[in-house]
Amino acid sequence: MNPKGCLIFCLALLVSTTSLADAENDVKLPKPSFTGKMSVETSMTKKKSVRHFAADPLTLEQVSQLLWAANGVLPVDAISGATIKTIPSAGGIYPLEIFLLTGDKSVKGLPAGVFHYNTMNNSLLMISSGDARMALAQAALSQIWMASAPVTIVIAGAFGKSTAKYGQRGIQYTFMESGAANQNLYLQAEAIGLRVGTVGAFDENSVSSAIKMPAGITPLLLVPVGK
Repeated sequence: MNPKGCLIFCLALLVSTTSLADAENDVKLPKPSFTGKMSVETSMTKKKSVRHFAADPLTLEQVSQLLWAANGVLPVDAISGATIKTIPSAGGIYPLEIFLLTGDKSVKGLPAGVFHYNTMNNSLLMISSGDARMALAQAALSQIWMASAPVTIVIAGAFGKSTAKYGQRGIQYTFMESGAANQNLYLQAEAIGLRVGTVGAFDENSVSSAIKMPAGITPLLLVPVGK
């Protein structure tokens, strides 16, 4: 089997090994688009950080596009031996985990809650119900404006995945990857008519508690998104 065929087989194997319990509770997202109407250059020149958002809800299509941009899997014909996702990763380890916070009716088709993004099958698994956006804003040194965004995407890292191979250097690699994911979110949001405001000032333990983050995962960036 050639290297690309082997990689595709491994991806399929990872998808098939998702637990039945998770699969049954997954919210399958619409397939992301791999072509857009705005050029990368235009998106780069137009993007900016904002602190005010309209109350308009997002669609599942928009959510899918954002999460895929942050840490999604590439189309099969774009996969190389070095990269299988939308961001590069040292050693192909991919230590990032992405979470989505929603409010009541802030995303059409989704209840209020905290969701974990399943990159391999582009779906969401609810890890807690209820609107945690205000609790997250308070954990971010009381930046209450964050709670007005329809959704907040949390970029987190499992440092142990990288440090197991690279030692302390793996921590730096994980931070580098979170920056790539954040930049992708800015560019993708701009391309689909949304706005972003990234937050790096927060208490890690309070954030983890607010969204019931699984053990071994550290929040790195909080990314409110809306119109």
